[in-house]
Amino acid sequence: MGWLEFLGNTIARQEVMQIFVGGCTMILIGWMVTRAKGDKDHLPAPAPATLADVPQPFLQGPREVIDLMREMRDLARRQIEDTGRIAECVRIIKDESKEHTKLLAAIEREQAIENRTHGRDAHI
Repeated sequence: MGWLEFLGNTIARQEVMQIFVGGCTMILIGWMVTRAKGDKDHLPAPAPATLADVPQPFLQGPREVIDLMREMRDLARRQIEDTGRIAECVRIIKDESKEHTKLLAAIEREQAIENRTHGRDAHI
């Protein structure tokens, strides 16, 4: 870092050097800006905006927008009803699964009891 401090102190004491470095910096920045603008010329032109690019609700009058909003509200209401039906089906499936699990546990207990009794009879 010693040479950077020396260079900084040297430039700080010499106004002509400051002007020269500032001028070179400005020329470099100007060249970079003009180069960047020149690179834009090689890009393809943007696609023209047409009426097809505008969303449909903005092309219609207030009555059509209100009709669309009512239709969206009806769709949301149907979605809520369907979600309720799905929740009911999941609850029924859960209850049936619990019943089946209890039935399987009872069958396993009976089989274990039978295996123990048959095992005792074989040893006697």
